Amino acid sequence: MHNAQPNNSVIKNRYRILDVLGQGGSSITYEAEDRVTGHHVALKELSLKGLSDWKKLELFEREAQVLEGLNHPGIPKYVDYFQVDTDCDHYFYIVQELAKGQSISDLVIAGARFSEADTRHIAIEILQILEYLHSLSPPIIHRDIKPQNIIRGHDDRIFLVDFGAVQSVYRNTIAFGSTVVGTFGYMAPEQFRGHAYPTTDLYGLGATLINLLTHQNPADLPQTRLKMDFRGVVNVSEAFANWLEGLIEPLAEERFESARTARLALTRPRLTATKGLQYPAGSDIQLTYDRHHLFLNIPPTGLRRAAFRGHFNLALAWNSIAWFVGLAILPVFSLGAAVIFFVPFWAIGLGIAWRAFWTALEHVTLDISQERFTLKRKMLICKSVHQGHVANLERVALETILLSNDQPVKTLALREGVYSHQFGISLSIAEKEWLQETLDNFIQRQKSK
Repeated sequence: MHNAQPNNSVIKNRYRILDVLGQGGSSITYEAEDRVTGHHVALKELSLKGLSDWKKLELFEREAQVLEGLNHPGIPKYVDYFQVDTDCDHYFYIVQELAKGQSISDLVIAGARFSEADTRHIAIEILQILEYLHSLSPPIIHRDIKPQNIIRGHDDRIFLVDFGAVQSVYRNTIAFGSTVVGTFGYMAPEQFRGHAYPTTDLYGLGATLINLLTHQNPADLPQTRLKMDFRGVVNVSEAFANWLEGLIEPLAEERFESARTARLALTRPRLTATKGLQYPAGSDIQLTYDRHHLFLNIPPTGLRRAAFRGHFNLALAWNSIAWFVGLAILPVFSLGAAVIFFVPFWAIGLGIAWRAFWTALEHVTLDISQERFTLKRKMLICKSVHQGHVANLERVALETILLSNDQPVKTLALREGVYSHQFGISLSIAEKEWLQETLDNFIQRQKSK
């Protein structure tokens, strides 16, 4: 590491050094005044004399190239890149707009406490930046998401800085790059093998958020099956803890599949269940889930909505005919003949009516964890509970249970071996199709782990 430039030094006859913002491996970042514009900038300096290997210079030049092409409000804008020769050294400089504020690392060191709401805000802001970076062609991977590289402005704006470890997926693929870059405790396991993917940045974000909540280096936390065990030292909701788990899975393929998926799972969990069908507008269904747990709540449809959807049509038609005809001609039949001919029709009619009322007033909950599931169905004082193992579930299907006006009436069916647990007949077609896809996708993912 080379010595820092003294304050008030002028670089390239333009940038006046005001203060040292930070020092890392081989570079020093200053706060400087641009004497042409009067603006304060971040001036990052690399000394050729202080280099321990040429790879650091390559990373520095790559950082400048990447920054020049970026345009996002959460990333300080690129201003300039230049070199300066002196009698005893050769310096390289990157100039960016200054992100005014403090790194969240400094805030943690100063004793700041981050609530779940604070942590969620930071997570959403960084995920939006990562969505932008990963959507570029080729995708840009930061590779060094950590508290020191996240700045919180005085207006609560969040910035991502220090792209010194940045990598292009395309470049890594064609060059077979295997440089280990990152910060211990915040590096995803694949980084130790010289690999990086867009989900690598999600791991770094998850570790960073855990640091904010615990004030501990993630590397110092206990591990279970190579995974950080943070739940015992944080005070957050179960849903948020489950969401964090989806960021820090040791296997890249088991994390959220993208920054967008992670953001939607945090901000709009009901709309992220499927890749195809969207949550039906106007639905009362409540669905929350993460990578390991799903909870579904289907409130009673109500008599009016059930009638509108035609669930009482068959019951009304059958019972009207059966009871009218039966009562009209009952006097001409003996008691024995009445029992033989009419009682079965009346019993079927009552059964259909009971099912229609059950459909309208049924309250369903389905709870699926990694190993077990519980399906509860309740109508007034009647209750049905079924529990089983997720491993025994085959799929969720739509099964036809009857015809109404020559049209099939379908219900959701949770298939468990030879059993078929039906529910949700009162839902709309859109709701049934959405739930079938959502639940089946979740179960198949659980079984594949």
